[in-house]
Amino acid sequence: MDFLWLVCVAVSVSAWYASAERHSVYWNSTNANFLWDDYTVEVRINDYLDIICPHYTRGEIPSQEAERYVLYMVELEDYENCKPQSFDQLRWECSRPFAPHAPEKFSEKFQRFTPFTLGKEFRQGESYYYISKPLHHHGQECLRLKVDVVGPHGSKNKKKTMEKHEELEGKMAAGGVHNPCSLCFGSRVALVSVGFCDVM
Repeated sequence: MDFLWLVCVAVSVSAWYASAERHSVYWNSTNANFLWDDYTVEVRINDYLDIICPHYTRGEIPSQEAERYVLYMVELEDYENCKPQSFDQLRWECSRPFAPHAPEKFSEKFQRFTPFTLGKEFRQGESYYYISKPLHHHGQECLRLKVDVVGPHGSKNKKKTMEKHEELEGKMAAGGVHNPCSLCFGSRVALVSVGFCDVM
């Protein structure tokens, strides 16, 4: 009887882990999703958000031009202003753009409870906000992301988000939206959330 119970528990745990999804976000200024004012990722409880930092091969670009960011998890008002309020909001630092084998990656697990003192706990139906500030220059560049924790069947906004994404892709293919850096001259540019470039 004990063996049967252990098998049932093992199967349940395996199914639980298998149901978790990973959502990757490439955190750099050439990610076209950051052209949206409301770049949003939908996750479910136990899903993972993977933040992939900027990465370059050694010698690809000068070190001072490599993108580096400090990422913060903030409240809605801070997200809207793209301004963190305290050091306590600091989440990760993308500071190794020339890492030897692969880009730096940071993962957030969206779980209800965490055994770790500094871990984060998340609730279904809530939204969470990430912003960053650049380390590679002193401009006002702001990349930001909203994460919605949805139920098992997603949300009504998902279809709208997908349509918006397809529309953006269509514009890019037609030449309506260009790579942000191709719109500007000079070696240092800032991509602001509305999708314009400022020469630094």
